[in-house]
Parts: sequence; C-alpha cells; structure tokens
Amino acid sequence: MSVLWDALNNIDNFAIGLLLLSLGLALFYEMINGFHDTANAVAMIIYTNSMKATYSVIMAGIMNFIGVILGGIGVAYVIVHLLPLDIMVSSDQSATLVMIFSLLIAALVWNFGTWYFGLPVSSSHSLIGSIVGVSVAFGMMHGFTFSQSVNWTVVYKILTALAVAPLGGFLIAYIFMKLSRMVIKNPKYFRTPSTSEDGTKKKKPNFWMRTGIIATGAGVSFAHGSNDGQKGIGLIMIILIGILPTYYALNMEAHQYKIMQTRDAAANLAKFYADNNENLTKLVNEKRLISALKIENKIAECNVNQVYNTTLEISTKLDGLKSYSELTENDRWKIHTAVLCSDNFFGQVERAYKSIDKDKSDYIADQRKQMITSTEYVPYWVIIAVALMLGIGTMIGYKRVVHTIGEKIGSKPINHMQGAVSQGMAMVTILLANFAHAPVSTTHIVSSSVAGTMVAEPDGSVQKKTVNTILLAWVFTLPVTSLMAAGIYVALSYITKIG
Repeated sequence: MSVLWDALNNIDNFAIGLLLLSLGLALFYEMINGFHDTANAVAMIIYTNSMKATYSVIMAGIMNFIGVILGGIGVAYVIVHLLPLDIMVSSDQSATLVMIFSLLIAALVWNFGTWYFGLPVSSSHSLIGSIVGVSVAFGMMHGFTFSQSVNWTVVYKILTALAVAPLGGFLIAYIFMKLSRMVIKNPKYFRTPSTSEDGTKKKKPNFWMRTGIIATGAGVSFAHGSNDGQKGIGLIMIILIGILPTYYALNMEAHQYKIMQTRDAAANLAKFYADNNENLTKLVNEKRLISALKIENKIAECNVNQVYNTTLEISTKLDGLKSYSELTENDRWKIHTAVLCSDNFFGQVERAYKSIDKDKSDYIADQRKQMITSTEYVPYWVIIAVALMLGIGTMIGYKRVVHTIGEKIGSKPINHMQGAVSQGMAMVTILLANFAHAPVSTTHIVSSSVAGTMVAEPDGSVQKKTVNTILLAWVFTLPVTSLMAAGIYVALSYITKIG
C-alpha cells in the first residue's frame, strides 16, 4: 500500500479521479463476477440447505481469498498479455485509459444484463472478448492488420481451454455419477431437496451427504479464487500500469535479491545471444524471429536487431541497485519496456529451439522466468480487494443463479449426490486448468458438470430450453463483447481527440 499512497501524493487530482473510477469499475466487475461465478460455487450448498446462505457466502469469500493467495499469478498475466505489446510499452496514457474504460464498460454491461435474467454466463468470456475487441480496434486504428492486432496464439490457447474445460467437466461428472449409482445403494444419498411439512423450509441432507456438499462447494470456491480471481487481478494490474506506470511498471517493493535475479537473468540471456549470434541472426533473416512491434507503430518499438543491446541494458542499469526507487521515472519505464521486449523475443527463441536443442530451450525458459519477476507481480492489497468483492457479489446476487443451477438445468430438481459430484468434478477441472495457467469459465464448468450428472441418472435428462439458452450465451458472449468493446473504443477515441 505504501507504493499506492506515494503515487497518490505525487499525481494531480484528475489522475486520482481516473484511477479511482477505473478501480471502482474493475471491482464492480468482480462483484458481478460474484453474481455469476462465486454463486455457482455455493449454489448446491444453498439449494440443498446444507448450510445457511450467509454462512455459505462467508465460507466462499474465505476460500476465494485463500485460492487467490495460493493460486499464483500465471492466469493474471495471461490476461495482461492479451493486450497488444504496443500498449504495454507505451507511455501514451490517454490511449491506455480509453482501452481500459472501453473493455470495462463492455464487460460490465454484458455481465450485469445476463445476471439480471438469471443466465449463468461466463465472466471470463466477457472479459477476454472485451480485451480482444479493444486490441483489434487499437491495432486497426494504428495501421496494423487484423492478424497483427492481437496475439492470436494466446487467444487460441485461451479459447481452447474455455471450450475443452466444460466438456471435460461434463464427461467426468457423468462417469462419476454412474459410478456412484453402482457403488452406493442407499437411496437416502440420492434424495432431492424436500420441504418440511408446512412447505416453508427445505430439509437438510444427512450428515455425510451434507459434509460432502459443503466440502466440494468449498473446493469450488477455492478453485474459483485460484483461477477466476486472477482475471480481476490481471485487470487491475492493467489499470495500475496504465495510469501509474512509474509506480507499477516495476515492483517497487522488490527486495534486492529479486532485482539481482532480474539483472543476472538479463545478463545470461545477453550472453546466450552473443554465444549463439550466428544461428539467431539466421533465424531473424528467415523471419522465424520477428519484432514484437511492427514498423507502423509510432508509440514505441521493439527492434529485433537490437535485442542484445536491449537485454544488456537491463543488466547494466540494475547493477548494484538496491531498490527500484533509486531509478529515475524514465529509467523505470525503460527497464519495463526492455524486459517486455526481451521476453517477447526470447519467448520466440525458446519455441524455435524446442526442435533444435531442448536443453537450450529449457535454459531460456528458466532465465525468462527469473527476468520477469520484477514486472510480473501483484500487490497484496489488490488480491484482498478482489477477494472481498467476489464475496460481496455473491451475497447480493446469488439467488438468481442458484435457482437456475438447482432447478432449470435438469428435467427435475438436482439430488444431493448430484450436487456433491458436480461440485467435486468442477473443482478438479478448474484446478487442473489453473496448473496449466489456462483461464477457464467457472460458470460453464459448473453448469456442464450439473448437466453431466443429470444425463447420468436413469430417468434423468436436461431441460433443452435452459441448456440451449446457456449454450447460446456461451457462443455469443465473446463476439458480442468484442464488438461492444471495439465500438466503445472507437467512440471514446473520437471523443477524446475532439476534446
């Protein structure tokens, strides 16, 4: 927090206003994420009356917090790096702000609207779609082709994960539900939530079933925090770097050891470039290694022919440094830009060497990981803020989604075993995705897992109307939010230029 307070004391009121507005919108987005995703995590607990709603959402908030703390930041920076590298190395604050507000507005409008109608729509889809939309709009407005505007390799990997994960959740939940029917013969474990004689209150499941539902619900909340929570973290880091670049472009609270780690890694990569200059020059000439930024861009440039000097500059400027605060504001940004440009280049080298020399490829991967420790970080207050907003969102808007998950996916209300199995399989699927640094949709994984348990039942099936609606929302969320974000970006860019 000390860095934030220092920044607030050294910027004008207008910048403070923009920062607070941006952070407010981002945190509101996380609250709506709670409407959708965190509600899915506790839907079965609340629907089956295994635990009171108040206690459920408190538990969800705690488990989300722990999940974010232990989940790392790999997913967060996948989101950050979806933005064009041009923006990430740009000192043009207005361009960054327009992009931030455009993607926030598009994601918020779509998420809030779908929540209002009780649709379990993916917050991941809406955020990623919005980022892709503004990235394409930015690129086209600055002379880039459609293919140059976004890192489509990363987008493809994300979309693959978003598509495969729900299918995996459905299949695994189906198998485990079939197995549970074969192994467990006691019918009390397969009861649907029933009401008391006066019809006012659902009866609680038996002890073991209740324990299983609560435990798997807690697990889904943890998994959600470890994956979905990081998307909000990535969004806030985009805002902080965009509005307060000299304070958040580098980790100002990094210990000297971390600075030395970055310095040594940069020096090692520069030496690798010098030692393998002939082969790397050949790969450059064959255009297998290309510049991160195209010649049309006038904001900043990562020159493929200057990588050695760029990487060496990192090592030179950090030599003997005890704190990044010792650097001038201009040098902080230079280091930030140099790290991103060098990492982009050596990422290409790493992939090229996988088929040539795996040992060298692994060496480069290790050095890159160490070099970026000063640029890929997250302040603890960001983690806490995101976790809190997820919990608040759940408490405010969980009822609509709980009803959809509990009663509208299957042809009949979900039973206790289905609740435990669907949650357990959703938890496993999300955690596996997290280990792979793949942003996935908690909403669609939970919904598909519920559908898998429904289909697995002897007399079970799904409500085609609800499932079709969810599928349509799944298909259209990304293109709709992309178009919305692009349109808003173009409009705001035009307005700001007029102003």
